[in-house]
Amino acid sequence: MLLAKIHDRIKEQAKVKNTPKWVREPRKYIEERLFIRNKTKQVVPLTFNPIQSMYWDTKTRRDIILKPRQLGFSTLTVARFFECVVNEENVTAAIVAHDSDSTQKIFQIVQLMYERLPEAKKEQLNNGKGKPKYGNRKEYYFAGNNSRIYVGTAGADKFGRGQTINYLLCSEVAFWPNPEELMTGLLEAVPIDGEIVIESTANGVGNYYHQTYEDAKRGKNTWNPHFYAWFQHPEYHLELNPGETLEYTDEERALVEKYRLTPEQLKWRRWKIASMPSSAEMSAEDRFAQEYPANDLEAFLMTGAPVFDTKKVMARIEYLETARAAMRPDELPVRGNFVYAYEGQMIVNSSIRFLPDPNGVVTIYKYPEARRPYVLGGDTAEGGKDFSAGQMLDNITGEEVAVWHGHSDTDLYAKQMYCFCKFYNGALAAIEMNFDLHPIKELERLEYWHQYRRENIDDYNEPEQTKHGFKTTSVTRPVIIAELVTVVRESIYLINDLPTLYEMLSFVRGPTGKPEAAPGKHDDLIMALAIAHQARGQQSMVLAPEYNYEPEYESSFGRTGY
Repeated sequence: MLLAKIHDRIKEQAKVKNTPKWVREPRKYIEERLFIRNKTKQVVPLTFNPIQSMYWDTKTRRDIILKPRQLGFSTLTVARFFECVVNEENVTAAIVAHDSDSTQKIFQIVQLMYERLPEAKKEQLNNGKGKPKYGNRKEYYFAGNNSRIYVGTAGADKFGRGQTINYLLCSEVAFWPNPEELMTGLLEAVPIDGEIVIESTANGVGNYYHQTYEDAKRGKNTWNPHFYAWFQHPEYHLELNPGETLEYTDEERALVEKYRLTPEQLKWRRWKIASMPSSAEMSAEDRFAQEYPANDLEAFLMTGAPVFDTKKVMARIEYLETARAAMRPDELPVRGNFVYAYEGQMIVNSSIRFLPDPNGVVTIYKYPEARRPYVLGGDTAEGGKDFSAGQMLDNITGEEVAVWHGHSDTDLYAKQMYCFCKFYNGALAAIEMNFDLHPIKELERLEYWHQYRRENIDDYNEPEQTKHGFKTTSVTRPVIIAELVTVVRESIYLINDLPTLYEMLSFVRGPTGKPEAAPGKHDDLIMALAIAHQARGQQSMVLAPEYNYEPEYESSFGRTGY
């Protein structure tokens, strides 16, 4: 009896010794053991499509994916991280969706993957128990390997505070509320050897997701960009009927030449466009480009609700960045600050100087020319939350020649605008006065009378009074924005300032249709530029006479108050 037991034990040890050691193969594990619900509501193994395979072969630890519709990147990444959680010890995976509905759908994907695991695997994960522990209803915690995966909603759940996240998926980031703030907390929770995937369909330009993707393309951050066009998906084609040929339009012929599309792909494209709704705001072709972009630029430009013509704005940005990259240092715009002497509570005009400084708040694109008239538009910070700005225009051409942009107390801002205007031949100053009259009062105290004049009736029994400063109201704001929209559409070459152009990308129509900066963005440069263009009519548009002439602004306009 004893000999039989010893013999059986030797046989068991030999069997264990000869059993091949399990080698972890993540893709094989996913395709063989993880199940999903497909478009026809069937539960099937997650078999990679060609685009998923392309991404799998090029993925890194820091990926940002710009995705067309329905290519399966979210599902693939959830599966990839789920495989890590069930096969590694002491790791945490987090998936952050943009809204509660998406959160629920993604968690249902995780639930199905867990439910279809082999029973032996479930027992191993749960230390022999039938069910895993739940931190909450959208979390799996596996006691067997001390690993967990949870799904939450951006803004509703505070992920990453006081814990480590080894695998992080941020889904549809372009639609997150306050993504800058949320991403800061999440990224701090992921160690350097952790993995992060940011993925989204496009939602306009100028937002956090767009800027992060564009910076990744230019090598300005640590993210690796991925984009896949609609025609890379093998499902997006329709077979031609026997003897059928297609007569290409000019647009289709250009697509064939650029992307080498097949007739079958063009037939599918025609079929898809024919099924899409059109409206006064967007044609069926544009809607197709939004849902199924051919390149990443098209993906961004066809989405969102921009106020300005984003195609023209981005083309101008690309032109300026390319041109300046090829310039010599002495040809580039000059950054700096205005300095001055102050005596007897007044600025000494002869002391005003512009000193170059790479960290300065003034950018000069063209220095002032003698006898040339200029106009300044100014936007002051609302309660100190925003930047203050000053936009200087050549009033003959309307070209943007210099920009002041920074944080400043209102009295110091007024002194800077005084120097700015004096430096540019006594420019007309049009400063917004909605939130703070101090800059206008200070300019008058400094005896700078060449200011924008608005007509105002304080009382029906009193005559009209001329007052300084531009007032932005529900009546004037749409007018000046509309005028600037026209400038961008017809004369974008007049704008030289890249920060101003980038502000235009994130200037959108809000939920009520009001043109405004996207959440977390600024519009101070836009408003200053719009005011400057509106004020041009009060400044000369021709060169001053050659003889030395300086108008007496005080006698012309008087001390007219506020």
